[in-house]
Amino acid sequence: MKKHDSKDLKKIYHEVFGEAIQYMDTYEFQAVAATYMAIAMRLYKTHLDDEGFKSMIQTIVDTEVKPYEEPKFH
Repeated sequence: MKKHDSKDLKKIYHEVFGEAIQYMDTYEFQAVAATYMAIAMRLYKTHLDDEGFKSMIQTIVDTEVKPYEEPKFH
């Protein structure tokens, strides 16, 4: 498996987030979020064994996330 540093991850995050913002010009945020979640789940399921997948899902459930400060996406 490839390892990426935090600079790589920040770059990917900002690029994908930018695309999500563009999709929200046309689609409701729930549809955009659900689509990204579905893609993420399939990627994890494809590349992790059963134990790794379950561990990743538990990590997602246990991780606190902050909402965006100002939802000024448009």
